[in-house]
Amino acid sequence: MVQPNIPFGRFATLTALASLPAIIVFGGLAATGRLGWGVAVISALICAAMLGFMVRRGLGDVYRVLQFSDTLARGGSGDLPVQDMSGLFPEFTEAVTRLQQAWGQDRGALDARASSAETILENLLQPLILLNADRQIVRATVGARDLLGETVPGRDLSSALRAPEILDAVDRTLAGSGNKVVEFDIDFPANTSISAQIQALSEPAADGSVAVVSLFDITEIRQVQKMRTDFVANASHELRTPLAVISGSIKTLQGPALGDEEAQKKFLGMMEHHSTRMTRLIEDLLSLSRIELNANTFPTGAADISAILTRLTETLSPRAAHRKIDIVLEPGLVEHRIAGDDSEIEQVFQNLIDNAIKYSDENTVVRIITRESHNPFSEPGKHDNRYIEIAIIDQGAGISAEHLPRLTERFYRVDTARSREMGGTGLGLAIVKHIVGRHRGRLSIGSTEGKGSTFTVYLPIPPN
Repeated sequence: MVQPNIPFGRFATLTALASLPAIIVFGGLAATGRLGWGVAVISALICAAMLGFMVRRGLGDVYRVLQFSDTLARGGSGDLPVQDMSGLFPEFTEAVTRLQQAWGQDRGALDARASSAETILENLLQPLILLNADRQIVRATVGARDLLGETVPGRDLSSALRAPEILDAVDRTLAGSGNKVVEFDIDFPANTSISAQIQALSEPAADGSVAVVSLFDITEIRQVQKMRTDFVANASHELRTPLAVISGSIKTLQGPALGDEEAQKKFLGMMEHHSTRMTRLIEDLLSLSRIELNANTFPTGAADISAILTRLTETLSPRAAHRKIDIVLEPGLVEHRIAGDDSEIEQVFQNLIDNAIKYSDENTVVRIITRESHNPFSEPGKHDNRYIEIAIIDQGAGISAEHLPRLTERFYRVDTARSREMGGTGLGLAIVKHIVGRHRGRLSIGSTEGKGSTFTVYLPIPPN
């Protein structure tokens, strides 16, 4: 503890005031002849010296406490050893000791809370960025760093976010125009749609923060909205064409083709074709809606994969024979049951085998390979539950790599005209994807142009 610096003027004044009664007494005794003037002066000086010593020690205690208070006010450790006190006032010493202990406890609690808050803030998954009045980054949560990449404290917000919309909104909030909400897109580190809320703090924080920017990744929401819009547009288009053909055919039959048997056969055939197509489309839409409704509910029951594939091979072989295509179910699983919905699993492989027949070249073979395997999407060296792997391999024209990621989108077709000509609704692979997902499985698609495509389904085997 640094020795307090006691102002001499205050020390002299207090010493003089404390010595004044003694000086008056000794002066009175000398004036009445009861005490010699020399003795009176010496006695007064001795009293003044003793009182000065006591005053200095007392003032030392007072200034130590003042120095202690100033240290606390400046955020110091508040270190005031009790042995530094003079001991003239025991109550004073005890009060300072209690104050020091209480301060230490409160400081410890505050430090613990601050440390906890700091840890929580730093590791918060919600992307948050704290800014000072100069739009510089004070700190960013781990969620913000994961979303935006490097966010260096002390740099301007534009170093992490290069979107004019968010920067303009932040500037307006810092200028006092109130909280803002803005949506924008960024290209780096990934193409992402973000909704940001900029909120000014009621009081500047201890670290200089005056505003907080909350970021929400709305990329998936935007994609879902786009998918819904595209779905409505595509569904309307898919239904509009057969309805227009049927409507036109009816008018033709009622007018120019009335009584013309050849024309009637032609237009009735068109009506049957397009009504069948429309019925198939509606059935697929209803099926997809039902599957999506139960997407988060794991199916009950059991499905025998071997029995399903054998049954489908027998059922679809006549259709394949019309195009001189053989369906070969290669030896693999003798019998293997999985937890799942038998009719949904059959729908998966019926769609995949039917597609293989449609898009294979004539005089080729559609191979079905089954085996037990581990999930190929697991981390390297980590094997989770066992899976049944079912691969449907065709020998068609193949699919270019640019189309593969979008094949399971609703109404997405590589060749729209050929798909419609073959009676496809554009929903088959979307149904496959959702059923496989509901069964906690995975769908993998591989293709080589000019050689064919392979659609592989991985379904988990329940533990024994």
